Amino acid sequence: MSSATKTTKTTRATKATTTGLGRLALLGALAAAAGASSCGGVTDARATARDKATKAACDSYQRCMLIGPNADDTYTTYDSCETVWKANWEQAWPAATCNTIDQGKLNVCLSAIAATDCMSFLDFLATLGKCQATDICVGLADAGAAD
Repeated sequence: MSSATKTTKTTRATKATTTGLGRLALLGALAAAAGASSCGGVTDARATARDKATKAACDSYQRCMLIGPNADDTYTTYDSCETVWKANWEQAWPAATCNTIDQGKLNVCLSAIAATDCMSFLDFLATLGKCQATDICVGLADAGAAD
């Protein structure tokens, strides 16, 4: 076996190991995040919904190849996407007015995000229309209502 062939095989094995370790680290981080969000058996359904919607949005941007260092990318990193969308969902579903999450409608929202056409702004707007507080939040509190 030539030296070049050995080097190529070693490089492939190293890449495969690195990729496997990266996936393992990602799974570990997700498991840790899930554990932290349910510390003491108490979960915040709104925060969980926000995090699921954030992941769905950023996965969609990644699928559409809109995350990366190029000038035409929407976000430079997945983390920057998460930061922006977490804030977007916080604003859309604020804790002060969003008491309970309608899981069925949240699933509709998440499915719509996953199915959004990368090249259609109208589809993007239609998706956002399925993720409004009036749909996702049950018992939407009126923070300014008088008794």
